[in-house]
Amino acid sequence: MLAHGFDELGLHRIYATCGPRNFGSSRVLSKIGMTHKGRLRHTALLCDGWRDSMIFSSLEGEWCSPA
Repeated sequence: MLAHGFDELGLHRIYATCGPRNFGSSRVLSKIGMTHKGRLRHTALLCDGWRDSMIFSSLEGEWCSPA
């Protein structure tokens, strides 16, 4: 995903969000080189109330394309 965005599409910044209780997703985002930026409060209204989102991002200069 990051390679396509930076190398093929020429994007400067890519971001992703996940739920704060979704530890697997946050680990994957960190493992692929994205930086945790913070928590966005009350971003989604679900049947049991408002949910927060964690935001991760990576900038073009931080990305190292695999050889």
